[in-house]
Amino acid sequence: MMTSEMMHRLLHNRWRGNIKESIVKGWWSLNTERTDKDVVGDSGDQPRTPDEETKLPKLPVPLLERTMKLYLETLKPILNEKQHEHVRKLVTDFTNGPGVILQEILIERREEHDNWAYDWWLHDMYLCNQASLPVNSNPGMVFPPLPNLSAETQMAKFAARFVVEMMNFKRILNRRELPVEKATSREKGQPLCMAQYYRLMKSYREPGLVKDRLLDVESDLTLSRPHIIVACKSQFYVLRLTSGDDATPITEEQIAAKLLNIIIDAKKSVGSAGMYPVGILTSQKRDDWAHSRELLMKSASNRNNLALIERCLFFINFDLEIPGPEFNSVCKVGAKGYRLFNNRDETNMMHQMIHGGGSEYCSGNRWFDKTIQLVIGRDGSNGLCYEHSPSEGIAVIELMEKLIKSTKDLNEQSTDPIASTEKNEKTEKLTWSVNNELIKHIADASTVLDKLVKDLDFHVFRFTQYGKEFIKSCKISPDVYVQLSMQLAYHKLHGKLVATYESASTRRFRLGRVDCIRAATTEALEWAKAMNQSAVTETSILGTKKIFYTVTDNEKLQLFESAVKKQTDVMIDNILGMGIDVHLLGLRQAARENAMPCTIFEDDSFRIANHFALSTSQLLTSTDSFMGYGPVVSDGYGVSYNPQNNNLIFCVSSFKSSKFTNNNAFTAALEQSLMAMQKMLYMRRN
Repeated sequence: MMTSEMMHRLLHNRWRGNIKESIVKGWWSLNTERTDKDVVGDSGDQPRTPDEETKLPKLPVPLLERTMKLYLETLKPILNEKQHEHVRKLVTDFTNGPGVILQEILIERREEHDNWAYDWWLHDMYLCNQASLPVNSNPGMVFPPLPNLSAETQMAKFAARFVVEMMNFKRILNRRELPVEKATSREKGQPLCMAQYYRLMKSYREPGLVKDRLLDVESDLTLSRPHIIVACKSQFYVLRLTSGDDATPITEEQIAAKLLNIIIDAKKSVGSAGMYPVGILTSQKRDDWAHSRELLMKSASNRNNLALIERCLFFINFDLEIPGPEFNSVCKVGAKGYRLFNNRDETNMMHQMIHGGGSEYCSGNRWFDKTIQLVIGRDGSNGLCYEHSPSEGIAVIELMEKLIKSTKDLNEQSTDPIASTEKNEKTEKLTWSVNNELIKHIADASTVLDKLVKDLDFHVFRFTQYGKEFIKSCKISPDVYVQLSMQLAYHKLHGKLVATYESASTRRFRLGRVDCIRAATTEALEWAKAMNQSAVTETSILGTKKIFYTVTDNEKLQLFESAVKKQTDVMIDNILGMGIDVHLLGLRQAARENAMPCTIFEDDSFRIANHFALSTSQLLTSTDSFMGYGPVVSDGYGVSYNPQNNNLIFCVSSFKSSKFTNNNAFTAALEQSLMAMQKMLYMRRN
């Protein structure tokens, strides 16, 4: 079991921010042996920076004294007085001792690198983490379901539109014509790093026995003759997107015909000799998957298969078996906060996107290492599973929403046969050479994943009493408001606050990714205690009882305003490159590389500070879609939220095996907190 700090590093910093592309050419052969030039993120090998990115400022190194002061401040609401006093001494010793030398190392490193934190951050967050990708790392996204996908012809047409739109986007990337986004708050108009968009269809996370490698798999060959991989019935097919010697792009109708052929062939092949769900091996712990991959690599045909998979632009995953209701308590029609589609609720669909439903359903129909997997279910469910290390969610959501909007005209389309010369064309199936040892690995991987799938508790909850329009009318940032509602809910349920993580984009800087907004502040704690105070009952001399509260409504409002200001200040510090977590990571890594043991990083307080029992992300969409992920510590919650105009969508996760968490109770506490906050703000208006 990995440390809690590493578990938090895996998932928390995933939603906003950016990662830089590496433009490495020349990987021509199908041999999967690589040189360091093909690898993104190895120490000392920062991604090459395009000219437009060099115009962005470099990520700053905050002042040592400032960071250590803020670190001590963030620990106050989650430690007792004795623990906090102990940390105060550690901070003083570090600031006046090894911290001075380590700070100079970071300042020098900033001069030498486009982004001084990039390599360290990528390794710490992802590449050195051995946890399995489904649930623990890969987010899932649910798109608006479609009513007309029961016919395989319609599934193929729908997927073909996805492919065409993805290729349109890829051509824009190839020409480097993607418009540069601009900051919309705090120094409005500042250009943002766009590198993460350029990585979406040219990255692959290769498992390693010690650490993974993030590969740039684009070459001149893949640019001119691109292909995708199609998964159906746990089998994998190559779909070439060009034809002829001149590599002419094939049409949408031709793509649909090829996809339909694949579905038909996959159904016919079920039960055939040698048909094993090799894809489920990618769900293993990273070192276990690396070992399984080494076994696969002993076969020349398997090496060829792996090369084709790693170099593909993206996956299309046809799910013909849909997860059943055992993954969650399927809600009744009209149940509060939940919605049904074809007798499945949105929570059930999210399970499908995050992990595939286990070996019984579609987990073998995935390849979890690949950045983009577009999932299309035969019941109209559709969405995404994506590997996180190449990009934050902001780029992924932007692209996915373009796809969603492009398919609107297909909803009412008929299921007429596809007329194309490719209709009866032979498919290009990947056939695997699997020995008894690999068969055992597949069986073991299935058992482990099934256990993880059954342990995941997940709720998609829609709070419909109000949305961001009401919050904005109160002159409060919706993000700040929702963060405080979660602090109030956690305190209501558990009687305390815990280290809380919200990812904050640092895309204003060259190769910027994310830093951490620590939402569990002293101000939030004081406000939560006031809101959740117990009533005091006083009996008079005449025997009459009077119920009152020790904190008045006006005092609650004042405490709330202080909490809002603090949360806002922390958010601004982070997006302007003055957060503390990346700085602390740099100081710790510099100490390791220079053999300078530092008590402050070995103390239990540092573990507590990085044990994020509340892992949160704001994931905004303009369509009726949402993204979610699993918890990052065994006794914690993962909460993504999507403020819409008149409702708030929450994806809440935890583990059923935990004695400390309860999804139903947390969701109920969250609803109560949001209602209490509205009541409080109505009082302010009056």
